[in-house]
Amino acid sequence: MKTRMMLAVCLIVAFLLLPDTEHAVSMKSYRITPQTEPIDPVLRAYSTYNAQTRNHYTLRSYLEKIEAEGGGTLVLSKGMYQSPLRVGVPSNTTIILEDGVIIKKTNETGTPKLQATTSIFDLVPPSVLRLNKTVGTYSGSKNIKIIGQGNAQIDLNYFPRGSAFAIAHNENLYLGGITIRHQQGSHAIELDATKTALIENMHFVDAKMIAGTGPNESINLDTPDPVTKGFQWKWSAQDRTPNHDITIRNNDFTNINVAIGTHQYSQDRPHTAVRILNNVIDGTKDYAISMMNWNQPVIQYNTIRNVHRADGKAIAILGRGVVGGSIKHNRLEKVDRAIQFQPHVNYGFKPLYNRFTDKEKLSFRQNEVNQATVNQVVLFSKLGVYSAETSERFNFIP
Repeated sequence: MKTRMMLAVCLIVAFLLLPDTEHAVSMKSYRITPQTEPIDPVLRAYSTYNAQTRNHYTLRSYLEKIEAEGGGTLVLSKGMYQSPLRVGVPSNTTIILEDGVIIKKTNETGTPKLQATTSIFDLVPPSVLRLNKTVGTYSGSKNIKIIGQGNAQIDLNYFPRGSAFAIAHNENLYLGGITIRHQQGSHAIELDATKTALIENMHFVDAKMIAGTGPNESINLDTPDPVTKGFQWKWSAQDRTPNHDITIRNNDFTNINVAIGTHQYSQDRPHTAVRILNNVIDGTKDYAISMMNWNQPVIQYNTIRNVHRADGKAIAILGRGVVGGSIKHNRLEKVDRAIQFQPHVNYGFKPLYNRFTDKEKLSFRQNEVNQATVNQVVLFSKLGVYSAETSERFNFIP
């Protein structure tokens, strides 16, 4: 009896350890070039299918097929791909941009029936876009990897308010190895309502600001909020879901507006467990890293240099409504102001205040700072008042 029981247990364990061959078979891989036509003949018959939209419809058709098959891999071979219109990315999808791929944001659709969209990749199931549905919380696309190899690039082509990636309501995201150039206004990556994401080995180069449109971060962390309009894509349920468990590491930012940050917030919906590690930020037109309504961030081992603006008030690391965390071992060089925290309020929400233990405040001194106009950690305590009487100041440890 014992022998039969042991055999039965072993058979059950062996069965559980068998690979899911049916699922594995369904995860197919497809390869396209700039000359590849849509796999779906229906799309090829559209009156809006032309030389300007061909790459869009090809990407769309393969991503729709991958969604129907429950996941898969799409490989883009070397060449120039025009992107006048967004495409949705479904769950369980890997997109590989091979060395020499350039995806170029374009304005021309070749037809008055279509107007160019601001984004290139919307990380939402294509069926949601096609059927005009919405997703909320973290219930959108899951398990997405978008990987650049060699000198893979996305050229936003100074498209006004153009974005390479519109990300919201996602879970388990990897984004790495891509150079994003020529951002103008808005955000190269809009990262909202996402749980567990890793962005690494990216290059953000040569961005321009649009006056009156906000700091124009390369990577913006925000919430889909109908009041603040932090995420204006119509497929979001606008449920104020914050980000959680986000790692941004080993990226380069050169001659951009703001590298990473948040500039508005949803009340009582803080971003949590955001880690910014080992990035190089060289040349910003405003702040380098700007935190707002973040709980327990980790900002460590970053090199930040050449942070200046005309009024001399650019800040390397700015915090508004930060609770706890670790901000140390960063190297700051040639900046207007080194590290500053201050209260903030917008849209009639409850004001945000920074809250740190004494130990945390003292740890902020553990950053190396050279050639800063304000060479201190400055913590303002009163909303809208920036004076010596309402601040604490700490010198950095030599």
